[in-house]
Amino acid sequence: MVKTQGVVHFSLPVTDVERSARFYSELLGMKIVQKTPRMVFLKCGDDFLILAKGNAPLKYDSPSDTPVHHAFKVSADDFEPALEFLRRNGVKVFNVEDRHEGVFLGPQAYFLDPDGNKLEIHYNRGMGVAID
Repeated sequence: MVKTQGVVHFSLPVTDVERSARFYSELLGMKIVQKTPRMVFLKCGDDFLILAKGNAPLKYDSPSDTPVHHAFKVSADDFEPALEFLRRNGVKVFNVEDRHEGVFLGPQAYFLDPDGNKLEIHYNRGMGVAID
């Protein structure tokens, strides 16, 4: 078995690297670490995200209903202001809830990036199951 120790980064396909770099840096507050013609490397807390140029976005039957998404941590104090900020900037926020069961407990809200990638902001109030 390979004994992984964590996540180095994850990548999202985007059709317009510059547009997506602005969305993730200006709206989600990520720091641009490096840009190449086909990729933008971003830092989010202690984690990394790569926006990778593709010819077409991923296709889902319904982007808002797909279980495939990427979640980002926010503080308790920042959750509601973040929702208002996204809405003021033309981002449609959906499925806002305060989860009391499952694995990740606490307030969460979903929205789409310019290419239809489903994103979540979440204030993690705790874990609903024991993780060793």
